[in-house]
Amino acid sequence: MRGSQRGQRIGGAAVVSAAFVIGVLWGSSHGASGEQAPVRIFDAPTGLVFNYVKPDQGPTFESTMTSVSEILATSEDLDRRQQGVGWKLYRVEEPLDNGVLLYISVLSPVVLSADYWVPEIFNEAFPTEVQELYDTYVETFADGQILMNLHPVALVETLPSEEAP
Repeated sequence: MRGSQRGQRIGGAAVVSAAFVIGVLWGSSHGASGEQAPVRIFDAPTGLVFNYVKPDQGPTFESTMTSVSEILATSEDLDRRQQGVGWKLYRVEEPLDNGVLLYISVLSPVVLSADYWVPEIFNEAFPTEVQELYDTYVETFADGQILMNLHPVALVETLPSEEAP
């Protein structure tokens, strides 16, 4: 992630929804405040997205993410297709507090120049339906997302030493 978004929870449907509307209206241009439309661009070889989903919204979230996967797989854009290949979604079996479901996206390898913002992916494929798709997507969240960049750490592999007699 770029800037101050690194490792922070992106919370509140209202905030995310407002950012989306601003992004759709302004596209990639700058608004009066100089802010750009939200992006989810990772700067590490691997990215993680933790999605906190309402207890009754698991099937809807999974269906939405299946649509994202299908959009990426059939895109004419090579970067988008590569994103789809490297994007795996996992569900943690044990619910969190208050029954919240945790879904973890593992993005590996990350397409370094590509935007992983789901609303933008919807907008590219279904510009006339994007608001409805986005509303369905954002309604699934209990408490937003956490996005992380993961950089590999070189570890020295050692063989077990022989036991003394």
